[in-house]
Amino acid sequence: MNQDREPGLAELRSGLFRALFCNHGARLLALYLRNPNGSETNIALGFPRVEDYPAQDSYVGAICGRYANRIARARCELDGHPLQLSVNEGDNHLHGGAEGFDRRNWEALAVDSRSVTFSLTSPDGDQGYPGTLKTQVIYRIVDEDRLQCQITATCDRPTLVNLTNHAYWNLTGDFSRSAADHLLQIEAQSYLPVDDQLIPLPGVAQVAGTAFDFRTPRTIGERLSECGGYDHNFCLDSRRGQMRPVARLTDPSSGRSLELSTTEAGVQFYLSRHFSPALTSREYQPLHPAAGIALEPQTYPDSPNRAGFPSPRLLPGERYEHLIEWRFGTGRREP
Repeated sequence: MNQDREPGLAELRSGLFRALFCNHGARLLALYLRNPNGSETNIALGFPRVEDYPAQDSYVGAICGRYANRIARARCELDGHPLQLSVNEGDNHLHGGAEGFDRRNWEALAVDSRSVTFSLTSPDGDQGYPGTLKTQVIYRIVDEDRLQCQITATCDRPTLVNLTNHAYWNLTGDFSRSAADHLLQIEAQSYLPVDDQLIPLPGVAQVAGTAFDFRTPRTIGERLSECGGYDHNFCLDSRRGQMRPVARLTDPSSGRSLELSTTEAGVQFYLSRHFSPALTSREYQPLHPAAGIALEPQTYPDSPNRAGFPSPRLLPGERYEHLIEWRFGTGRREP
């Protein structure tokens, strides 16, 4: 892997954007959107150096697995067999455990100006999961305004798989500002209420009449005080396995936009609240606590413990596949 100014990084280029990646966590480091005047603005949160990630925030831009999001008490059953998973958030299991995929150095198999491929083998028993899991991630430019992330996995024993990319977006490009002024739309009639540990409560709730109603575009901060913060799974309207647009993010001040498509059943919407000015962006801006918006397509949190949730079970001979696509816009015509 190489890139002109920063050896060790992969760079993909289209007519509208360029994106930087590294093998640590198969991670998106930055995405520079070209402005109509020819300048560039980075809209994906990242840190100044690759070595900053493990000490600061391990999930930024990374692939999370084997299981993205939370599993209550870090315990579940698979085919009648109890599993004790790695505990790394209170009593719970988050984003694959203490040594999840975000903390691994993936192998870079291939890279050119339009795509980069990473692979990782997770051994039997890794973070408590059964079976050897072989995972591949391909980031590719599929059109001048679209970046796709294809995640696939196979196993040699029944196991659990739920993989996503954990990019944080701020379309202003200024990570010292709150992202709560963005407009957001999510194609979901329902969401999962959570307890004080962010584990889903029983049942599925309708978004209508609540602070979680993003069926039409509205400002994220408009009803923020009603819910105390956003870190919730939205149950997408259309069927799992079908590639379709599910969310749209817009910055009114610049006109920049991001449209998210996925094949998964849910999307976790998180408005960050854990950053601090002691941390800096890739551009050395002190981070606002709400500097970024994460839109993480995935199956539902705690699904191994919920009979009615989309299943994360993967069997030998099957192939897990998750497609994520981001479509970017400047909101303005070229001169």
